[in-house]
Amino acid sequence: MTTVRATSHSSLTVRAPYTDSEWIALVREGNHAAFEALVRQYSDRLCAFTYEITRDVEVTKELVQELFLWVWRHRDAWDVQVGLTSYLYRSARNRAVSFLRHDGLERRWREEIARAGVDALDRVEPSRSDDRANTAELSAAIERAIASLPPRCREVFTLNREHGLSYREVAETLEISVKTVEAHMGRALGVLRRHLADWVE
Repeated sequence: MTTVRATSHSSLTVRAPYTDSEWIALVREGNHAAFEALVRQYSDRLCAFTYEITRDVEVTKELVQELFLWVWRHRDAWDVQVGLTSYLYRSARNRAVSFLRHDGLERRWREEIARAGVDALDRVEPSRSDDRANTAELSAAIERAIASLPPRCREVFTLNREHGLSYREVAETLEISVKTVEAHMGRALGVLRRHLADWVE
């Protein structure tokens, strides 16, 4: 269906052709064009997110395909109580977690390099002249900082910063409160600032 790859937030996020309510209504009516548009809109994004959990390309593709197939086969009774984005991310996450639990696998989250979106990075000014070396060192520092976050904190950070979900959408996806999301983000950004202190003036 799609190729799993590291994708920037800017390339993941594109304007949706329909509002959530329009999309849900059209799919429930059996509109093939709307369903295909839904798959195109979300497939890469969900694969990138699900891969963070499974760490397996083929499993990721299969899980996302199964999610969309389930939506189409059960379209008549498709009930979305939250935002469409939150619903799809939550469904993808639940499928991935269920897969891992079923197979008894214990896999770590991939250590993401968040090159953008972290407040502290906006003020980064390397003091050395070798830009390539500085970029590599900074990327490694960011990677270590994100890897040091607790699993749920890292999950919240990844959904918000890497996938562009709002705090409300993250909360709906993970079935936690917005205040809990805010707390995790505050903790994550605090850790990143401490780890990147040498890079920030």
